[in-house]
Amino acid sequence: MKITGIHKFLEEKFETNESSLSRIYKHSKEHDTGTISAFRFATECGDGIEYSKKDNLKRSSKLKAQLLKLGYGVTKVDGAYIENFGKSNAREVKEDSYLVVDIKDTGKLKENLINLGIEYEQDSITYSKPNGDYYLISSNTCPNGYPGNGEIGKEIKLGKSLFGKDGEFHSKIRGRPFVFESISNYHTLSDLSISEIRSIEYILK
Repeated sequence: MKITGIHKFLEEKFETNESSLSRIYKHSKEHDTGTISAFRFATECGDGIEYSKKDNLKRSSKLKAQLLKLGYGVTKVDGAYIENFGKSNAREVKEDSYLVVDIKDTGKLKENLINLGIEYEQDSITYSKPNGDYYLISSNTCPNGYPGNGEIGKEIKLGKSLFGKDGEFHSKIRGRPFVFESISNYHTLSDLSISEIRSIEYILK
């Protein structure tokens, strides 16, 4: 794979299919799961230098590479997030997010997602134990960041998982700042070719 094609590959151009969705649904009932994004409107808690779309796509590609290298199952989710939710400077940010599965049951998903949320200046990540409730967990020290308001690790219960009783993917976590519009195919590191794995190593240099 040419280096110029790495980010295009990591953005995932595949359409969702029933078998992929069923696989994700099954894993959500058996393993820890969560969601995270690398997209951000601007530095300095959203008030500094704006990130371009190209910047955010590169950040997102790197985040996916990190998640795959940690051994997680990763699914791209398109949607929107409300930065600084409930505050006067709240804004909707269209973003690529990832639904992450701790397929190896390492027990470290929550910790790793919070740390990556800190790295990518995210207001929050979400996390759920197998077949459990999802929690919104703060992951930055921004005074207007929701739900932490400056405190990392603050949790708010969102409710049951992103899937209904029949495995249908929900488009929204009700009443909170996540809106998911579409979901792409599920990947683990073992699904990738040697050249694709090498491309991940290149991104993480």
